[in-house]
Amino acid sequence: MTFQLDPWIKRYSFTDFQRLVDSEQIENPDRLELIDGIPVQKMTKGERHAAYCSRLYRLLVTLVGNQAIIRSQAPVQLPPNHEPEPDFAVVHFQQDEYQFQHPQPQDIILIIEVADSSLNYDQTIKRQLYAQAGIPNSWIVNLPGNCLEVYRLPQPSGSYAECKLLSRNDRAEIPGLGELPLEQVFA
Repeated sequence: MTFQLDPWIKRYSFTDFQRLVDSEQIENPDRLELIDGIPVQKMTKGERHAAYCSRLYRLLVTLVGNQAIIRSQAPVQLPPNHEPEPDFAVVHFQQDEYQFQHPQPQDIILIIEVADSSLNYDQTIKRQLYAQAGIPNSWIVNLPGNCLEVYRLPQPSGSYAECKLLSRNDRAEIPGLGELPLEQVFA
C-alpha cells in the first residue's frame, strides 16, 4: 500500500507552503504539517504525551551529546512534498544547525514519534512516509502498549523489512550513537 490522499485536493510544494506561512495567509501554521502537499492539522498533545517527550528529550540529549543534533517537533523535508514534524529527529551534526534548510532524508539517523491518541496515524501514515523516504530508523513510543516499536530497513513500497517490539527491560540502539535503556523511558 502506498500513501495517497484525494487527487482533487490542492497540493503545495515546500516553497509554496512556506510562502503562505511567511505571508500570514495560513492561520495557526504551527498547528499544521505538510503531508502529501496538504496542510494537515497536528493532533493535540495530552499531559502524558508531553511528559514522555520531556523525558525522552532529556535522555536523548544526554546519550547523543555533540555527536548529532536532536530536533524536537521541527519539520523534516521528505520529497516530493511531505514536511512532517516528528516528535524527534536525530540528525547528523551540521554546524549551522539546519538554519537554511530543514533536514532531508540523507541527514536523518532516526525519527521518533511518541504515540498516545495518535497511535494509528503514526503506525500507518507517518511510518509509511518515513519508509518511502528511505529513513533508515524509525521508532514509535507506543504509550498505550507500553513498548517501543523499532523499524529498520525501509522499503520503497512504504514498509520496513525489520520490526521489533521492545519492552521496558530492553535497550534500543541508535546506530552509531549508543543505546537507550528503555527502563528510563518507561519509568
